This record gives sequence, structure tokens and C-alpha cells, in this order.
Amino acid sequence: MITLQTSALAAGIAAIFALGTSLPARAEYPEKPIRAIVPFAPGGANDVMGRMMSPEISKLLGQPVIVENKPGAGGNIGLDYVAKSKPDGYTILYSATASTQNPALYRNLPFDPIKDLQPVAEIAQAPYVILVNPKLPFRSAQDLVEYARRNPGKLNAASGGLGTQLSVEMFKIKNKITVEIIPYPGTGPASVAVRTGTADFAIMDISAYTGFLAAGQVKALAVAGERRLSSLPDVPTAREAGLGDYLAGTLFGVYVQGATPNDIVQKLNATVNKIIATPDMIAKLRKLGSEPNPKSVDVFTKFVHSEIAQWKTIVKQANIPYVD
Repeated sequence: MITLQTSALAAGIAAIFALGTSLPARAEYPEKPIRAIVPFAPGGANDVMGRMMSPEISKLLGQPVIVENKPGAGGNIGLDYVAKSKPDGYTILYSATASTQNPALYRNLPFDPIKDLQPVAEIAQAPYVILVNPKLPFRSAQDLVEYARRNPGKLNAASGGLGTQLSVEMFKIKNKITVEIIPYPGTGPASVAVRTGTADFAIMDISAYTGFLAAGQVKALAVAGERRLSSLPDVPTAREAGLGDYLAGTLFGVYVQGATPNDIVQKLNATVNKIIATPDMIAKLRKLGSEPNPKSVDVFTKFVHSEIAQWKTIVKQANIPYVD
């Protein structure tokens, strides 16, 4: 026998189910334009990469992708903007090494680099190259390391900025050598220093060295990347040259706010991976001295977090002061 109380309970449950089925489903992402933040000024490698990718993402997702430059504080203004954005996938970040090195360099970041930024997809890596003045008697990277061990402090390395300085510091630590670092205001002046012999070697991207390499005025000993560069097919990777796991260079990737739903993150990852697998985009990336590296969200996230941890260790071991 059904009581009045039982009937009321059944009616309530039915009402709840009816309410649930009447709730609107979340619209298919994306349903409106996407803002793409570049944390540096127009014209740099980070900006070029973002503006090259955005039209392709727009084609696949069917919505405009509008690039906005938010430079300042070494990239932290743009990173913080995305970290504090709404976690809905409509604000994405194109970032290079600022995402992985700034947590080690800045004392008080206004965001948590692990919790507030979700790595989405790796676009490409522009590995640094160990470059030397050809008048030096080094035929391999191991020759350079052995000479530096036998002659502590005699060699000097040109630095074209904080990123390249950190790469030399890591090279010193991993190989247990002492090398003087000479800072220059950019990779252009640093490349000239290596060509003229004012500096013995450098570890940086080859964009400023292309002409010098072709003319034999600078010599490449090893590529500090996972794979050889297509533009330098005869130059071994650091691992092939006997330098172990030494990896250095510019990491270009896409990020979103840390709490963005996983299905949106996965969709963006699949979109980026599809773009960088096309012959046209591969050719464009290689022209910039970069190699495309499609990764899953999980693999890219682990890689980014390991890079953050590694640079914190390098900065501490090299006694590099924090930037306030």
C-alpha cells in the first residue's frame, strides 16, 4: 500500500530528475573568439611563434584567435594575466622559457607557476648550440670540456641574455668546469664576439650565427636538444657528443589557466599537435631554428614541471641572485 508520504517522496525524486534534464548543456568549445596572450613585445621569437600559430588554430576551431601582447617584468605580466583569467579556455598563453625559468629567477611571483598555469601543448623547441671560434683547437664538445678542466677559468663564454647565461651556468655545473661568462646586450653582439675571438664560445640559438656558420667564421660543436637540427644535420646532439642529458634552449608552448576543464585542455592539445604535424608548419618552424615536438598534455606537463625544478636547482647552485 502506497502511503501519502511515499507518494510525496516519489514525486520529489521525479521533479529532481526533470529539473536535471532541463538544465542547459555546456556549449561546444569554442563558441566565441579566443584571446591569445604573448608576454613579450611584438617582433620577438615568442611573438612570431604565436602569430604563426593563431590563424591555424582559428581554422581548426572555427573561431578567431586574437593575439594580444602584454610585455613587462620579464614576461611575468602576461603570465600573471593568464594565471588570473577565467578558467574557460578563452584565454590562452603563448610562452617560451619565461614559464620555466622565471619561477627560479624571481623572488615573489604574483602567481603559482604550478597551480595557476596548465601546460597544454608543446609547439617546438629551439635548442641552443655550442658554438666556438674556429681558431680554437676544439674539434668536439668533449675537447672544449677537457680543455676547460685542465685550464680552469681560462675560457670565457658570451652571454646574450639571462636565458643563455643560465645555459652556460648549467653547462659549467654538469661538466664541473670553471668558465668566465661575459654578458652582451643580445645575441647579435654575442655572436660577433665569438666570431672575432673576443669570446671563446657561446651556447645559444643559431639565429644570429647563420651567416657566420656558412662562412666558416664560427664552428658548431653540439646541439643541446633532443634531436639534431635539420639545418645542422652533421652536428651531433649533446648526448651524442658525450655530454649526457645536457639540454638547453627555448621551449615554445601553449598554456591556459590552471583550473581549465580537462576536455578543453585536451581539445587544444589535439589542435596544436595536428597543426605542428603538417609539412607547411614543420617547414616554417625549422626556418626559425625550431623543431616541432608534439606531446600529450601529461607528457608536456611533466616536462614543464621538471624544467621549473631544474632551473631552480641551477640558479641556487650558481648563486644567481633573485630578481625582486
